[in-house]
Amino acid sequence: MKIIIQTLVVMSLLIMMTPQVLADLPPAFEGRKLYISHCQLCHAADGKGDGPLAKAMRIDAEDLTTVVRSGSDNNLIKIITGKGRHASTHRISASMPKWEEVFSEHQIKALVAYLRFLSSSKHDLIGDPEIGLQLYQKYCAICHGIEGDGKGIMTELLRIKPIDHTNPHKTEKLDNKELATSILDGRGKFMPAFRGVLNQSEVDGLVSYIRLLYQIWGKLEDGGLVILMRPHTVDMNEENGDSLLRDPSCKSKENLSEKGKMNAASIGEQFKSRGIPIESVLASQDCLAKETAKTAFGQVEPVEFLSLMETIPEQQADSYTAQLERRIGSYSGKGNLVLVK
Repeated sequence: MKIIIQTLVVMSLLIMMTPQVLADLPPAFEGRKLYISHCQLCHAADGKGDGPLAKAMRIDAEDLTTVVRSGSDNNLIKIITGKGRHASTHRISASMPKWEEVFSEHQIKALVAYLRFLSSSKHDLIGDPEIGLQLYQKYCAICHGIEGDGKGIMTELLRIKPIDHTNPHKTEKLDNKELATSILDGRGKFMPAFRGVLNQSEVDGLVSYIRLLYQIWGKLEDGGLVILMRPHTVDMNEENGDSLLRDPSCKSKENLSEKGKMNAASIGEQFKSRGIPIESVLASQDCLAKETAKTAFGQVEPVEFLSLMETIPEQQADSYTAQLERRIGSYSGKGNLVLVK
């Protein structure tokens, strides 16, 4: 049974949204540049936390590969921005800067995407992906697509299905040498050979760029996973508690703004367009969660055990937690189980 929860498949609805103008720049590609310029000195190139600045200043920098594997996107964002670090389940060094005023929201999401890649990929980046970006758009996008999803403009004309480079299930099976050989010597009937066209450093850059096309979507295509989603606006703070806990009848006021409805509908369309199977959708009794689930997936089953634990008595919270763990632990459907809190 495959279960990825509070690690790779914990999603904020807005984290999954990418402005169309930036669609040709993979999040992990952008995040790598930010990591190199702002994080690598302390956390090291491999994210293990033993960078040169950390050693020189005796800073106890975290091993990011461990933090990322056990943290949700929301938790990672709090760590990076400095918001809500006190609520994090991880020990955060006092030397860790608060990047909220330095990075834009889009940049923070890109950085999280690169950290996901860094903590999960089995392959090193052997070349300069900046070079690879230009070459990919020039030679590869026509078949593999601008985003690398295998949906280039030539696919319908030639009736071909190029490899989806955003799917780590497919690209991780090929080591760097195998990818380079495919580029140099071609593959199958329609994949051309670029030996004599590209030199070795260009091939290495192209291989590295392909690695950074990694997206979490590929992990969902086979089904059997549990996906925990929280609308970006569901936020808890010490001053007002759960300000979004509405009348359970959901008739007292509109819960989702027009922008919220548009975002939720877009998420559902992204699942549908990628052929990601959905077995069932469960949501908390909160009206915002129910309406989000219904708008995104066209179905919803409200359940009490997804209630925000901060709003209920401790004994009841323990009971709901046990129910949630049983539901997750026993799940073995062919599609994915979506939980919306």
